Amino acid sequence: MAGHMSDEQYKSAVKAVWTATAILSVVTVVEVVVALTVGHLLPKFVLNSFFVIASVAKAFFIIGEFMHLKYEKRVFILSLGLPLLFLVWTLIALAVEGNYWNTLNFPK
Repeated sequence: MAGHMSDEQYKSAVKAVWTATAILSVVTVVEVVVALTVGHLLPKFVLNSFFVIASVAKAFFIIGEFMHLKYEKRVFILSLGLPLLFLVWTLIALAVEGNYWNTLNFPK
C-alpha cells in the first residue's frame, strides 16, 4: 500500500512534528521577549533586522519541515528558492525607492 506507514515511521514523523513545533515556539518566544524587554533600548534598524532574520529562519524551517521541501531534490529547491530571493530583492528595492520618493516630495 502506498499510503501505509509502519509504526516506527509514524512515531518518527510525530516526533519530527513535535520537535519542529518546539523549535518554532522557542524562536517565537525569544522574539516576543526581545520585543518586550530590550526592544526600546536597541536601535530600530537592529531590532527590525533581528525580527526579519528570525521570521525568515522560521519561514524556511516551516517550508522545509511541514511542506517537506527538505526531502526534495536540490534542483527543485533551487527552482523555488531563487525566485523567492528575487521577490525579496524586489520588495527591498521598492521599499528603498518609495522611501526616496517620499523624502524627495515631502521634505521634513
